[in-house]
Amino acid sequence: MESPLFKDDEEAAELFRDAKDLIAKGDHTKALEILEDLLLFYSQEEGSSLLLHNEQARIFSKLSRATENPNLAFTYLLASVSCLAEDVNLSRLCAERLHQLGQHLGSVLYYKECVRVGRQSLYVSRGLEEQRRKKMEFMIKDAEFRILESKTETIRTDEAKFVEPKRSPEPVNKGLRLFWIGLDVKIKRELMKVSIEKLRGFVHNSEGSLKVLEKVLAYAKEHKKWRTWVCRTICLADFTSAEECKAHFEQQHGADFKPESEKDVVMRIGKNWGHKIKGGGWEAVDTVAAVEMIKTQLEDVKAFTTESRKKGWSNVWPLVEDEKRSGLLKEVKLLLVSLYEHQILSCSIRDWVMRFPVKHLRKLEVSEESISDCHIVETPQSVCFLERYELSQIRAFLITIKCERHDGREQVCRGVDSVLDRIRIKESVELDEQFSLLLLDKRLLKSSSAAPFDGCVDDGKIKLIKDPDVHYAKAQAQGSDMISWLGDCSSVDKSFPKPIREHNLETWVAVLRAVQYTCKTLGNKYKKKEHVLEYEAALTFVENLCMLEDKRRENVQDDRRKKSYASLLCDRCEERVPKEKNSLTARLFLCAVRDVFEGGWDPTFDLEDCMSRVREGKGLEDEIVLKYIELLKSAVTEKVLRIDAKILLIDNSRIRLLDKLTRLSAFDNRSYMLQLLKPFLLNEILNMESKAKSDAAEADLLLEEEKKSLKEAKKKKTSKSIKVFEVLNSLKPSIDHEPGGTSQLPKTMEEDSIAMEPEDTLGSEKGPLEISSTNDIQEGATKVNTGDMKNMPGEDSLSKHLEPVLEGAAARYNSALDMTLKALLSINVLREQVLKYNKQPVHYNLEEQVVCALQSLFTSVVSEEIKTEGVYTLILRDLLVSLEAVDSMSSGAAEVLVTILESWHCWKNSEGESLVTRLFTLEENERMSCRKCGRKPNYPEQSSYGIVTAADSIRNVNCAFGDIKFVDIIKVTRMEYKMLCDIKTGGCGTTNFVHRVISRCPPIFTIVLEWEKSETEKEISETTKALEWEIDISRLYEGLEPNTNYRLVSMVGYGEEDEEHICMVYEKNRWVNLRRESLAGEVVGSWKSVVRFCGERKIRPEILFYEAVLYVRT
Repeated sequence: MESPLFKDDEEAAELFRDAKDLIAKGDHTKALEILEDLLLFYSQEEGSSLLLHNEQARIFSKLSRATENPNLAFTYLLASVSCLAEDVNLSRLCAERLHQLGQHLGSVLYYKECVRVGRQSLYVSRGLEEQRRKKMEFMIKDAEFRILESKTETIRTDEAKFVEPKRSPEPVNKGLRLFWIGLDVKIKRELMKVSIEKLRGFVHNSEGSLKVLEKVLAYAKEHKKWRTWVCRTICLADFTSAEECKAHFEQQHGADFKPESEKDVVMRIGKNWGHKIKGGGWEAVDTVAAVEMIKTQLEDVKAFTTESRKKGWSNVWPLVEDEKRSGLLKEVKLLLVSLYEHQILSCSIRDWVMRFPVKHLRKLEVSEESISDCHIVETPQSVCFLERYELSQIRAFLITIKCERHDGREQVCRGVDSVLDRIRIKESVELDEQFSLLLLDKRLLKSSSAAPFDGCVDDGKIKLIKDPDVHYAKAQAQGSDMISWLGDCSSVDKSFPKPIREHNLETWVAVLRAVQYTCKTLGNKYKKKEHVLEYEAALTFVENLCMLEDKRRENVQDDRRKKSYASLLCDRCEERVPKEKNSLTARLFLCAVRDVFEGGWDPTFDLEDCMSRVREGKGLEDEIVLKYIELLKSAVTEKVLRIDAKILLIDNSRIRLLDKLTRLSAFDNRSYMLQLLKPFLLNEILNMESKAKSDAAEADLLLEEEKKSLKEAKKKKTSKSIKVFEVLNSLKPSIDHEPGGTSQLPKTMEEDSIAMEPEDTLGSEKGPLEISSTNDIQEGATKVNTGDMKNMPGEDSLSKHLEPVLEGAAARYNSALDMTLKALLSINVLREQVLKYNKQPVHYNLEEQVVCALQSLFTSVVSEEIKTEGVYTLILRDLLVSLEAVDSMSSGAAEVLVTILESWHCWKNSEGESLVTRLFTLEENERMSCRKCGRKPNYPEQSSYGIVTAADSIRNVNCAFGDIKFVDIIKVTRMEYKMLCDIKTGGCGTTNFVHRVISRCPPIFTIVLEWEKSETEKEISETTKALEWEIDISRLYEGLEPNTNYRLVSMVGYGEEDEEHICMVYEKNRWVNLRRESLAGEVVGSWKSVVRFCGERKIRPEILFYEAVLYVRT
């Protein structure tokens, strides 16, 4: 049936009918959109407004019942109340919703509002049917009972805990995942660079998609950001900053309330006063002595108070020891600080407090001029002049101010946060400087046990990348997070391109209604304050009448003509009320007189039997009347101050809710971009996979042909075999062994066919500290390095530009050398054994200098000459010069350690065993027993100075397995290396785990951690937490006795902030951080303190020196 309310506007009537149909179908977004548009034009028309608000309230009630999130349920229910509160004819429904809010939150605030609105509904709806009237009366009684109950019991304020269910990513073809893992790292990095022209070509068939793409790119190019802020009302205004958007809501959509006169706005105290209150000592001043100073030394007082005016406190004022005053002052300070921190300390409350010292000093005969000259009222220190009585008054009042308002603000904020968490775009999308490429988040290439973007905060700004190749150069390329991401559609919208207005419209409108409801409450508080101020004016008029009577009495000699104050006031009421019965001023005057006569402590506005109660007090004495006037004035003043605090408290809720509304208004254009990018990338990878399969099928065909032609000539057959091998090899996914990366994903049974060759496996496992025992490999490495240095192009022409870089490297190398030496010096067994070895002759004079410098260092340590000031620095610099002359400059601690250990090979004992071999070298045998054919190939013994492992592998394994020992983490990472049962030597080609055996344990066990140099403080802390100061290496190697324990005695790390290495040593049962070029240091404490120290200062542990427990000194 057509609504007669829209008969003059057929289009509006049609839209309203559409909205009702949409509500019936459950399409609340479209319905809300229509109703919002209609309200913009019909909000002031009584009948239409009622219908529109009622329908909106119905939608929010349905949404509240439908959602599983209790915080959003509360938000929608509050929005429903806001809609119903717009029309008095909807007060019955409004009261019911308010009662539900009270039950939901356990808040007296909504129960009180329920009582008020419920009584209003009973008054307005006098023709209400009996059943509904009884229901309303019962609800009002229940609310009143809950209010009374709250005075004896604590109101429930528990937080509604709700965890948003995570969406499972759509399943991705397993073969596609394996194909991605096997792709070359260079191909993966190239896929991260998406050509905008190619993307345009991909979406050109969809006019809507192409239009959105061009619009998003234009916005990105102009503003260098993805994020925009859009008003979801019909105005659809968009903004480039949150501040502009917030101002729009305040000015255009009722998201703020200000009284008509600016002077009536309640103001918070500024930061300057806040710092004064928080920063002072609040010690009791000797008031008598201070007053004497003001009277006799005014110029001196003016001088020091002017100087201390900015801070608000002066230590020149004389103090007094008064325990009770000091205690009261501390309480007053804490109360004021609490009000300030809750942002409800108004200027009016501050001014009220400051009136006490002024009044007190006047009593002590200090002039107004002196008080002003001494700036006493400009500082909270003036409160310290007060006596116990005044301080008790201030404290008693401040305690009555509530700092919390249980209005459900936190529930709304948590509800909004849950929506924002669900829609937040965490993936960065950058652009190159030419705006020709979209650069995907390089974290997508990284393999991790957790989601790749967990804990990431993105401001939506676009970085313009100068060189995309450099941008991705160090990006890890492990695992299949990229494929999981492509299969996760939670970050994109299925209905593409969905208008921005429809994004989260239900929640957005609900929060807007919550803001508007808060503003309405704010307006009601200002009205209440205005009403109390009018009462205060009436009370002042009552007091003035009494003062005028005093003046009249001075001119009257006959006592019979003198009237008492009570009689005078009663007569004035008798004269005024009948004449001005409809006047608000007259009614307030009557209430004020009644309250004075009854000795009221709080103003009342009840006119029932008011005149008869005034007549009963006509016989009161003048002193009692004046006393009651003063008490009532004080009560009214405090009531106004409390209203000011409540106004600020409500405004806090408004500000917080408005902030959430602004955040909801933000729209990230990446949500559009990802909807286009994901299908495009998936299509690219699928095409590559399809081509790879096609090539593989061709290779299989060639192989079949090869088998059929076995009878042909040997030369021809060999030629064809080579051709087939090349084809197969081109299809085989390569495992990229990047510099600085040692860990790869464990291979599965399905990946046997793409595993590395045995030779590659052995070579890739060795890190910077691991050296082969075969001379061929050493010689080959030497030849390569020499060749690289000789063939460096343009060396002379670049020398000028390289000088600053080399100087910086030298400074870091000095740091690395300094700290590595200190770490070695702290190893007990090395200090004890080093001088038992004799230095053998070396071939080169420069190497001789290095060896001599090292010998001098340890000799000075044993003789304790090293403690002499300057000795260590001198030896360190000599050693640095010698090393630079022998080897090329290096800034890494691991490289420095290798250089030192190589120099020590010429130190041998009486049996001819090298110092390095005896103390540091691991002789490791790698054994493999094929699980399929049972072959047990023999591999040569490998020598190394220790273990090298990637820091991110430690972190990932620890995160994946939880409570796991450090030594087991290393074991897991080393299990990733596998060997093939070599087909060339008669094997079956099956991938197998490697077993490691060592014949003896060196006294010193070294572990080197490799870092990416881009870790966050959290990642550094998580890695350091995984480390342990005692390990059992029998869990790493076979052939050892159980509990072959080693303890961490020193550690070298690298600090990102100051770009220098540090050394931590364990001595005297605590960890010490040694200073540069010194053997002294600062105490760090326990291992937990070391973990915290590394995290806070971004220190990356690089070298860990463990010593066999047998040699460790406790």
